[in-house]
Amino acid sequence: MRLPGPWLDSIQKNGSSFRAMSSQPPMPACPQCGRRIAAWKKEHCVYCGAAFPPDFKHGYEEPEALKWVDRPAISPEAARKLEMMKVVPLDGPTKTRSFPALVGLLSLPIFAVLFYLVSSLLRRYSPAAAAGVLAAGAGFLAYLVWMLSKSRRR
Repeated sequence: MRLPGPWLDSIQKNGSSFRAMSSQPPMPACPQCGRRIAAWKKEHCVYCGAAFPPDFKHGYEEPEALKWVDRPAISPEAARKLEMMKVVPLDGPTKTRSFPALVGLLSLPIFAVLFYLVSSLLRRYSPAAAAGVLAAGAGFLAYLVWMLSKSRRR
């Protein structure tokens, strides 16, 4: 059985099925989930949320990779600009969908006339088929109206 390699360090656990990383200093593992500590200054496990017991990290040195990075403060002008970016939208006014709505509204009478002409042609041969075409046309027109109203709400 092949053991996981160093690329699985983020899920490294204690136990016989996992081998310890030799290139890194030993670090304590969470008592509940067994994963190594990922946030040194927190008093709980970032994976499972379990609280660490007192003096849990005693005897271990804080690793360089997990130290907090102190970033320099930004200028007041930059902070004001960032706040304005949160409040004021950068995009211009949203475009209205007038062209698709216009095409949809113009298609309603065109389809109504088409369904009426097809049903009047079929009425000579089969009044039941003509009624079916009119019912299908009414359903199709209702669907078009529903889609148009739904697109206008967005």
